[in-house]
Amino acid sequence: MLLPAINPLNADELVFKGLKQGLTLFIPEKGPFQHWLAVLDQRLDEAKTFFQGGAILVELGERKLAPGELAGLRRILAKYRMRIKDFNPLGKKKLNPRPKERPLLPSGALLVKGTVRSGQRLENEGDIVVKGDLNPGGEIVATGDIIVLGALRGVAHAGAGGNMQAEIIAFTLAPVQLRIAHIFSRAPEERKGRLGPEVAYIKGEKIVVERL
Repeated sequence: MLLPAINPLNADELVFKGLKQGLTLFIPEKGPFQHWLAVLDQRLDEAKTFFQGGAILVELGERKLAPGELAGLRRILAKYRMRIKDFNPLGKKKLNPRPKERPLLPSGALLVKGTVRSGQRLENEGDIVVKGDLNPGGEIVATGDIIVLGALRGVAHAGAGGNMQAEIIAFTLAPVQLRIAHIFSRAPEERKGRLGPEVAYIKGEKIVVERL
């Protein structure tokens, strides 16, 4: 059974994305800015050392920050040893998926050191490599391949934008849901808990899983 499509670019959520320009924080244009600062503080606190250190880009869209709002954003980021590299790296570019006739292709890899926990969502225009687990309730969306050097038990969407050659690789492949391009799959009950590296890819019109 096909499930509703996942929108990898949701402009109504505060998200971190790994882009060619670098790690980018997307803050929605709508809603009180203080609300999104509280959400950001909570997300970073839950992630612990996940995002700590270095400079990030901040995409605000059409939102204009007052001096006090900018100071509040810098204060929260500094709390987690982060600083702002630049604002609005995408300019006026709309956060919509590209049309199917122009599929997104891998353009760079994002290396994630640590476990992707429940409630966390990672996106990248390219490959994503996780040196840890993807827990139930966590989600990874990549236009290229997804490689999890641990247990993949959450939601993984490779080939977002239409790349049907993308693959999903994990040491333990027991997902809530897999998606490659537009094709969905769930792990059969008898596969859950199976150990050993496996790869998922599209064959025909379905996703197949094989041992590596």
